[in-house]
Amino acid sequence: MGLIRYFDVYRIQLKNNFVREAVYRTNFLTAVTVDLTWMGIEISLFSVLYANTQTLAGWTREQVYFFLGIFFASDALFTILFQRNFWSFSDLVNKGELDILLTKPIHPLFLALTRSMNLTAVFNVVLGFVISYRYAEVAGFAGGWHWLEWGAWLIFGLYAALQMRFFSSIWIFWTDRSWALSRLYYQFFAFATKPDTIYPKAIRYLILTALPFALIGSVPARALLHGLDSREYLGAALVLLAFTVVNSILWSWGLRRYQSASS
Repeated sequence: MGLIRYFDVYRIQLKNNFVREAVYRTNFLTAVTVDLTWMGIEISLFSVLYANTQTLAGWTREQVYFFLGIFFASDALFTILFQRNFWSFSDLVNKGELDILLTKPIHPLFLALTRSMNLTAVFNVVLGFVISYRYAEVAGFAGGWHWLEWGAWLIFGLYAALQMRFFSSIWIFWTDRSWALSRLYYQFFAFATKPDTIYPKAIRYLILTALPFALIGSVPARALLHGLDSREYLGAALVLLAFTVVNSILWSWGLRRYQSASS
């Protein structure tokens, strides 16, 4: 019964967001144009690099494009499902909007993270898949039923991005604004746009552990193309588990500290 209630709430929110996107159709075209420009810049960067070398830290041109397809699709899923909610996350605390969510017969964190969706990014998910599909065979991807693994790793990257973004936002309970940490998050996010093996060892260790941006696209791409050893699988799982536990604890502590708009 509980799961059905969550499903019904999510269905209603999806319907409301679809209606909003249908009203503001120009926003769809603008968002698609901006995202295509960003994707084009990322692809152009590697095109320039591979005009001067055959491989980059063991990655061929086609393998990097396969990686970019995964990264674009995972980032687009995050944009669809969560991005707008994090933009307004600080208002929940500063303006007392969390009061309303706390009175609902459903987990307030579920409502806080799913109220708003950016459905304009659906096109980017499809485009990310098309890019991966275009370069899959020549990159060395097995294909066939392994595309199910591609989807599973896509969700893995989405979950990694969610946990890191939440960690950068939860501090609003202890600070007046969390914009500084959010800006810092997007500065480090640039690490996610490149394969992790191209970085020096210290930075690579950082983006696989404390700031695991490599888990969004790079690690999934390596797993699909070459496979990971048991330590890498275990390490990735433990990092996400640690973020999940810490974020849950911080959320509970934050709620104890929270002062409603009426207090």
